[in-house]
Amino acid sequence: MSTQPNISSDLVQTLIQANTLAQQIRLLQTANLFHEDGLTQLLQYASELIRSDPGQARQLTSLLANIAQQANAPAIKPRANYLQAQTHAINGDFEQARQLIESARAEFQSLNLQQEALRTNIGLMHVLGESGQYQEALAAGQTILDTLAEQGHLDMDTAPPESVMLAAMAYQNSGLCHELMGRYEHALAAYEQAEIRFQKLGLTEHIGHIKNNRGVLLSYLGRVTEALTAFEEAAEIFAAAEMTLLHAQALINIGDAHMLLGNYGQSLDALEEARRLIGPIEALAEQHILLLDTANTYLALNLYPEAAASYKEAESLFRKSGMVHHQARALWGLGMALMGQRRFPEAEEALATAVSLFTQSGNDALLSSVLLEQAALLAQMEQRGEALTKARQALELAAGKDWPIQQVYAHLRLADLLLPDVKAAESMLNIARSQADELGLPHLRYRVYQRLGRVYLLQNRDEAAKEALTTAVSEIEKLRGTLVQEAIRASFLQDKIAAYEDLVQLYLRQNNQQGIEQAFSVAEQAKSRALIDLLTGIAKNQTESLTDSEIATRLQQLQADLNAIYNEALASSLGGERRVRLDDLHHRATAIEQEIQRLRLLHTGYAASPLQSIQSEPMTDLPATTTLLAYHIIGNEVIAFVRHNGRFHCVRQITTTNHIIPLLQQLQYQWERFRIGNNFVKRHLHQLELSSRRLLTQLYTQLIAPLKNLLPAATPDDPQPLAIIPHNILHQVPFHALFDGQNYLLEKYIISYAPSATILSLCQKRPLRPSNTALLFGIADPTIPHVTTEILAVAQSHPKTQIFLNQHATLNNLKQHIHCCNTIHLACHGLFRSGNPMFSALKLYDGWLTASDIMQLNLQGTRVILSACESGRKQILSGDEILGLTRAFLGAGAVTLIVSLWLVEDESTATLMTNLYTQIQKTTCDHATALRNAQIALKETHPHPYYWAPFILVGHS
Repeated sequence: MSTQPNISSDLVQTLIQANTLAQQIRLLQTANLFHEDGLTQLLQYASELIRSDPGQARQLTSLLANIAQQANAPAIKPRANYLQAQTHAINGDFEQARQLIESARAEFQSLNLQQEALRTNIGLMHVLGESGQYQEALAAGQTILDTLAEQGHLDMDTAPPESVMLAAMAYQNSGLCHELMGRYEHALAAYEQAEIRFQKLGLTEHIGHIKNNRGVLLSYLGRVTEALTAFEEAAEIFAAAEMTLLHAQALINIGDAHMLLGNYGQSLDALEEARRLIGPIEALAEQHILLLDTANTYLALNLYPEAAASYKEAESLFRKSGMVHHQARALWGLGMALMGQRRFPEAEEALATAVSLFTQSGNDALLSSVLLEQAALLAQMEQRGEALTKARQALELAAGKDWPIQQVYAHLRLADLLLPDVKAAESMLNIARSQADELGLPHLRYRVYQRLGRVYLLQNRDEAAKEALTTAVSEIEKLRGTLVQEAIRASFLQDKIAAYEDLVQLYLRQNNQQGIEQAFSVAEQAKSRALIDLLTGIAKNQTESLTDSEIATRLQQLQADLNAIYNEALASSLGGERRVRLDDLHHRATAIEQEIQRLRLLHTGYAASPLQSIQSEPMTDLPATTTLLAYHIIGNEVIAFVRHNGRFHCVRQITTTNHIIPLLQQLQYQWERFRIGNNFVKRHLHQLELSSRRLLTQLYTQLIAPLKNLLPAATPDDPQPLAIIPHNILHQVPFHALFDGQNYLLEKYIISYAPSATILSLCQKRPLRPSNTALLFGIADPTIPHVTTEILAVAQSHPKTQIFLNQHATLNNLKQHIHCCNTIHLACHGLFRSGNPMFSALKLYDGWLTASDIMQLNLQGTRVILSACESGRKQILSGDEILGLTRAFLGAGAVTLIVSLWLVEDESTATLMTNLYTQIQKTTCDHATALRNAQIALKETHPHPYYWAPFILVGHS
């Protein structure tokens, strides 16, 4: 920053901190500044200070306004008030800014300083525009231009420099108003008039403003690469001039442009850099805008909870500040995030309010976009007629305008709604394809080509369908390639699975071995991709060391608060406290978990060049004797791929999710009945067993019976290895406990599970650690008293152990000793967080070990046994990404994992685990066989599946 003679930052700071007016006057007199010229120098200093520290600038201008009369410098007061108004506008206090502007104008007029009075209209335009009063703002700008014309000062070739500057500012602010109204051509014309005047004056910094504003327009027009260049040029200008606030504004826009181009990591990085610049200065309005733009990137990555939380916070702040345009944008985004969470009534309300605000402001461009989201919402609520009306209304608004992005989305939405009329849908999609190809934006192209592929599929145009769908998949893969952080890659495919599913159906139409293998390969491509990338080193699971100490401190505080809430929740659930208490704890925990996740996302990183996923050949690494049974769900249809004796088979329509979901809900109810109490269970145990067996028989009939002839012949005396790959809701199915009327599936097969065949293959290839040490952790309490017995019994069955019981079973001991063992056994309480499954946790003596924490550990080549409740429960994202403790341990490197699907009973679990290790050591059988034998033995004394069937083996058998 340049400074005026006789003025230093120390002097300004001393002036601001002076306690009395008399002290301030003495300081100014000593510095020879207590006169109009000196105060004018201080005003110039304050003007430059606004760009880097608006809070300090506000204090200085307030001081100068108060001292002007004593210095016999009456013009200083309105000039100081006008500058002070800028600082209030930056802070989002537009009403106070307007009052100061009007006060300054009145005083200028009373002093007969008419040109300065006219100049206040520039500030008034900004305040009115940010408050959504666009016509009033444009009128204020026109007053400037009309007055200059009357004075003969509108022609920049003959006008004095101050008049050229005033006209340039009026055009610039008019352009912004037109932009916020969606009148993009008017805005570009106004910016052009401003730029040629700034160029004549040689004002590089003001040209940076124009570049920044023009970039926003180019983004709206779909010319995003050009927009990014404009933003980067503006950022370079502002950085060189040390204009911190404007530099941050340009970075926010750079983040937006990268998001539209699919460079999501670069988007978040630019927004984080902007946050670091804005944080130390008082610029609340820009902080609110930064929050909004960060939410937009979260939404693009399908991080719906994080996006919704950010949008809600931003909307509240904009509403309080009167920033109507940005409030409407926040409500629009909030509606989409809530739709992603299927919170339809809340989404409906948010979108309706956004429509109202955009209608009031006359912004038809963004109104068109919100109407399209309302159409999507109505379609999800099965109100197709109303959805079509909204979509047609949106297209009508966009038709004939230079709004290509809105037009593409309108044609896509109409194509969706017009199906099964493939001719009408194809007509819409051909228009969208032409526009999307011209724009070259990957997030538009994959949407267009996926829909075209589906239409061609319905028309039996298989070659055209294949070309369109492979194009869509290629665009999706390019977008995925820029993402590094595992959590982001996991969420990314949620809304993009349709292209893969349509390709699966296309290949299955070939009805031959090649087609089945191609279909299976594509199905694998859409399963647990982010976890595969983690296992192959493509993605990162290590959280970068936080260089921001404020964020690091905040994370530590949040983790401590979360630990305390988990402890309360455990005590409440075990103590039988009222449900309302648990609900309150759940809501508190969810809020903290979301804040932690948002803070972690601030440090994402990105790939300089697209990352290429390793294409595994999953079948080459499975033992020849192992039969693979991989399920896949497309829409409502359950498909099964079976590979036996080197040959693939596929059975379609074996059942539907409509049949499976009610059975799983009833089965879950059967498990929950064991929580009523021991007396109830003892009285009704036989009936409970019959009820569960009936449901398990029905599930067998739906899921296994149609495949019976494709599975190897097996008997309890000659069990055969069977690797099961569930999909979607089928991850909830205890396949090993399905009953055929005589035997449970476990009795005839040695069963292992995996999230995908590729992950199973990767686990098979990973070598086990050479160490033969077992690390045993146990934390007993009155509700799980048999933990100690279990740990000691396991120790007797293992040749070499390290035991940590109760107060010794700490987080630090686990982290210190985890590197020197190949088997890890944890017997403790488990907590599954259904809303935030990567915060599911295991209770150690001094704290909770969450799934996110586990992913930071090095568990390469280990076997992990989790003798804890619900340790194998998981949430499934589209793309079949499993979230929970299973993902965490596999992602950290475990090759074999034994986990529970439901709440387990303490004594029977101890018996099962003791028998499991006895089987491993005495019979030298593999872990899958050992688990099967232990479960069959437990079934003899505890025949209800609740006792013997909760545990499954995932990964290497």
